[in-house]
Amino acid sequence: MKKGFSMIEVLVALAIGGLLLVSSTDLLVSISKRWVEGPSSKDAFDAHVNGVSRFLTAVMEEATVPTLNSSGNQAIDLRRPVGFSESEDPLIHFYLRDAPPFFVWPKGPAQRIHAYLYFEEGEGLSIAWFSELQELEKNEEGEMAPEDEDELFKTMISPFCETIHYCYYGDEDDGELDIKEWEYPTDLRESEKTDGKFQLPAFVKLVFRGEEEDLDRTITIPIERLSPNGLKEESQ
Repeated sequence: MKKGFSMIEVLVALAIGGLLLVSSTDLLVSISKRWVEGPSSKDAFDAHVNGVSRFLTAVMEEATVPTLNSSGNQAIDLRRPVGFSESEDPLIHFYLRDAPPFFVWPKGPAQRIHAYLYFEEGEGLSIAWFSELQELEKNEEGEMAPEDEDELFKTMISPFCETIHYCYYGDEDDGELDIKEWEYPTDLRESEKTDGKFQLPAFVKLVFRGEEEDLDRTITIPIERLSPNGLKEESQ
């Protein structure tokens, strides 16, 4: 994968991305002020965790149905990017027509990107991505994608993310009258109805390791289905 920005650049970009996506000038001002005034490590860590949480919430809310490789009218789903084998779990995938400013490739700010939430133990949380404007080829699944993993970009989101939990409410085959409980596995849950398929979680819980304390944030996986023009699809 091609790497993106340094840690400092990501922190600044997260603030800018949060500003552009959720129109929060307070977010940019507060984070910038902490850095300029020489923040303590705890202040910087708190700002980073909050910035990551707001950024991921915002980009997932902006996700729309792809113009290429659409698997129905689901804006967020589970897919394997190029270089992932069938033996590996898929990743949470979403499509952004207008990407935040720190998704950059040699031709400038990227547009029409397919993004994958990518967690590596010991490395942290990243977004692996490619643009529909790149040179793509049809893969074995009939989808347009980069020819190999070297053409997949990787942007670090947080090296402090230590664990990711996938949050599910009840079992897939539970009935309306069944008592349901929340489960928080660290791996995606396999479908009980279809072999080889996995269930999209309702939330993801991110755990960040700091010098003084650990923090966690829960990110909602939006279930609204949007068309490419940003309008909600009618249920069939």
